[in-house]
Amino acid sequence: MSSFKKRYPEFASIEQQVRRAHAERQVAIASAFANGIIAAVHGIGQLFAPKAVARSANGGVLVKARVAGQAARV
Repeated sequence: MSSFKKRYPEFASIEQQVRRAHAERQVAIASAFANGIIAAVHGIGQLFAPKAVARSANGGVLVKARVAGQAARV
């Protein structure tokens, strides 16, 4: 296994900065990937979530009455 100084002698003086930049780039990519997964899971959850209940101005739940034909069958 070759060392960094042998492979890139022109960057030997800034080896630590290059390694730090590489690590920071990996963290940024991993963070973006994780945020994408979280957004996708949240979006899929929103598709299958129950609808919000309709509420009146005073906070009460609005309920629609059944049609007489439907109530007779029940």
